[in-house]
This record gives sequence, structure tokens and C-alpha cells, in this order.
Amino acid sequence: MKLSLEPFKKFDLLPLSFSRLSKFVNDKPGFYISYIHKFKSSSCAMERGTWAEHGVLKIFEGMSEEDGTKDAIYYFDKSIEEKNLTNDPKRKLERDNLPKYIKGFWKELRQFEFHDFQEEQKSEILGVPLTGFTDFGLIKDSDIYFKVDLKSSGRMPSALSNSIGLQQTYYTNTSNVENKVLYSVVSRGENKTKWFNLENTHTYERVFRDMIISMHSFLSKCEDKEDMKKLIVPDLDNWIWNYDPKVTEVRKEIWGY
Repeated sequence: MKLSLEPFKKFDLLPLSFSRLSKFVNDKPGFYISYIHKFKSSSCAMERGTWAEHGVLKIFEGMSEEDGTKDAIYYFDKSIEEKNLTNDPKRKLERDNLPKYIKGFWKELRQFEFHDFQEEQKSEILGVPLTGFTDFGLIKDSDIYFKVDLKSSGRMPSALSNSIGLQQTYYTNTSNVENKVLYSVVSRGENKTKWFNLENTHTYERVFRDMIISMHSFLSKCEDKEDMKKLIVPDLDNWIWNYDPKVTEVRKEIWGY
């Protein structure tokens, strides 16, 4: 079965990405704000994740751990200024913990050989083009190539969320190599790390297809973004409205409340 691309093209959503699909399924107001209204939110927590990966990359590329961490902090600060996040209540916490996240990642990854970073993965599902970028491609035991997605968090999960499982299953299918997830967690000033392997990949594959079909059906009902807006009602109890006042302003601009 192949789906018509017209509903996706109408709203400039091609190629699809996992983040777009996930946002559509789990947070339709957020999907509308980000991908239809085109407002890109950010936070110090999001910047922490970006620059923790950057620090690890720089160490792989030859910087010392100390210099790689300093470089990450420099760009974290620079990005915070550029994105007007200086008043984010978690700015100091994320900045102070950034070296600990990097240290945790490097402790686990230093044993491997670096191969690639942010490699684009392209594919088609039901005739719909998708794209995404993997984190690190590494080599172990001299000749075994695998990919690892780095996750930084303030809490260690007991298992991978369905969302992350879906994302990594997609990357496993497109790259045809083993994909793992590595968590580096900083809680109360202490760092812990944990590796996760993928499970239930066949279930995830079916869910991924259903997500695309659901989005296609929804978009097909909408002539324009005004039509789409009428089909979405924001949940005013969602935590994001209290966390990011800018997103709340955009919500009020779109829906009037």
C-alpha cells in the first residue's frame, strides 16, 4: 500500500521525521505550534542535551576531556544568549551539570573507535519519505560497527519509553546495524549511566506504520491550517504551559486562550 503524498505536501511536512510523527501522536497542539505555525521552542534542558553530545564529539575528534567539556560549556552559554534563554529557571543547574553528563558518556564510550556522527538515514514507508539523523556510529572489537543514541536526563528510566523504542527501531531498519541507547543521568549532583537494547521491534514497526496512516488521515481532513486548528483543543493542564511562557503566548495567539 502507498499513501498519497498530497496531504503531507500541503502542510510542508516532507520528508517526515520521527519527531514530527511522535509530536503528532502524543501532542497535537505542540505539533501544530511547531510544524504548522512554525514556532520553534527551546530550553536549557534541550541545549544541555545538544552540547553534551558536542562535548563527546570533540573528545572523539582529539580534544582532551577537559577541553572538550570547556568547548561544550562555551557553546551552551553562547546558544543560551542567542535563543534568549537567560531567564530559564534551570539555566544554572543545566550548566553546572553539563560536565557530569559528558563525563558519564565518555566513561562508557572511550573504549570504542569513532566512525561517524549525525549520519542521515533516509527511507520510505508506505511510499512516504522519511529522514532522521543518528547520533554516534562506533566500532567495537576492531570490526563490529554499531550506533548509539545518547540520552541525558535527570532521571534514570527502568526501560526505554515507547517513543524512544520507535525511534531506534526506525534507525535500526534504515541503517541495518545494531542500535543501542546510552543514558547519562545526573541527579542530586551524582552521575549514573546505563545501556539499553531494543526489544519488541516487530511491534514497533507496526506502530510506526499506523502513526503515518493516522497522520495521513488527519491531514486529509484539513483544507488549510485554520481547518486543522479547529480539530485541536489544547489541554490547559499540560505542564509545558507553565514551563515555557513563550509557548503559552503562541498558544493564546493561535487559539485565543
